[in-house]
Amino acid sequence: MVQISALQYPEFRRYFVGQAVSVVGTWMQSVAGAWLVLQLSHDSAFALAVFGAFSYAPVLLFGLYAGTVVDRFSHRDVLLVTQAVSLVGAALYAVLTTTHIITLPIVMVLAAALGVNQALYFPARQATVLEMVGRGELASAVALNSTAFNLARIIGPAVGGIVIAAFGVAVCFWLNAVSYLGVIAALLTVRRRPRTEGPPQTAVQLIGEALRYVARTPSLAGLFLLLFVAGTFGANFNLVLPLFTRIVLHADADTLGYLFAAQGLGSLVGAITMTIAGGVLLEPRRIVMGGLLFAGMELVFLVMPSFGQSIVLLLVIGWSFAVYSIGTNTFVQVRSPDRMQGRMVSLYSMLFIGVTPIGNIWAGIVAHLFGPSAAVWMGGALTAVAGLAVLGYFMSRPSSRG
Repeated sequence: MVQISALQYPEFRRYFVGQAVSVVGTWMQSVAGAWLVLQLSHDSAFALAVFGAFSYAPVLLFGLYAGTVVDRFSHRDVLLVTQAVSLVGAALYAVLTTTHIITLPIVMVLAAALGVNQALYFPARQATVLEMVGRGELASAVALNSTAFNLARIIGPAVGGIVIAAFGVAVCFWLNAVSYLGVIAALLTVRRRPRTEGPPQTAVQLIGEALRYVARTPSLAGLFLLLFVAGTFGANFNLVLPLFTRIVLHADADTLGYLFAAQGLGSLVGAITMTIAGGVLLEPRRIVMGGLLFAGMELVFLVMPSFGQSIVLLLVIGWSFAVYSIGTNTFVQVRSPDRMQGRMVSLYSMLFIGVTPIGNIWAGIVAHLFGPSAAVWMGGALTAVAGLAVLGYFMSRPSSRG
């Protein structure tokens, strides 16, 4: 039975609908931003890589500090501010592109500014959702949000491509700006909750407190270690799949679209799986098993699969990584004290999203030296080693929840 019980809460229901629309606009802007960079740089792959680094690096650099900000203020208010900033950012992209004032340096500055905003958005969103539904319905809420995200991951780029072809990139930015109005309106109806505060501390002390808590909580420490390895070395398909399509399959953009669609469909099914069986799978050893399945499927790239085989592999990879990452995300929040929610989710975001530039550099070097298939299976091998080590550690303990 699908667990949609989180929708019984009116605040979450309104937010969920607004967010589901907004995230489609976000994926449209992601495609439009990359296309704009290619237009301004005359198809420079290096410029696209720098754009990615400017977009994701702030999450890695400022993530933990952003978590302390979220823990110090009303979670709903911080989330509301991040959505307003995102709207302004999309509107700036739209205006500057429409008026032909936009330049590559301006794009990089906007990407960095919105990257800092994202560092605040991730922990603020998760902490606010927890306040809306409580710990008992958190697994349902996270799975529902992930389902909406992965559905938008399929719809958004497709719609974005059509809009760009028909009307140009500026329209994607305008549509994304408008898409934030619904989620902002929903957040304005969410009441502020009283915060659970500890003794007064500086940002450095708050970060230290969070890291010490992880260090003395084996289940969190193990899952965070595996997340770092999987996020850095295993999840680099945004860079590897285009190379794999061109060099190994000798195919064109249509084939690349099918490969990304297969991975996205697998992720969507994985998110739906968590809405059905999230309670059963939400246990550290079972979460690690999902990560090991993901790593095992990547290892199959040793044989340089054909197009049909790649589709099947990417479906399973998308499913297993969704189950693993959603399980990790939910467990981190359930296991963390209320007053540390912002910092814990920030650490998750840093290790899951913030490491993307580092992982892309690693994957690019490996792909250049040994081929794109090697970048996949080597990432799978490193993830498997880390997963087996963490699983062995959990198995050696009387209880992996401690």
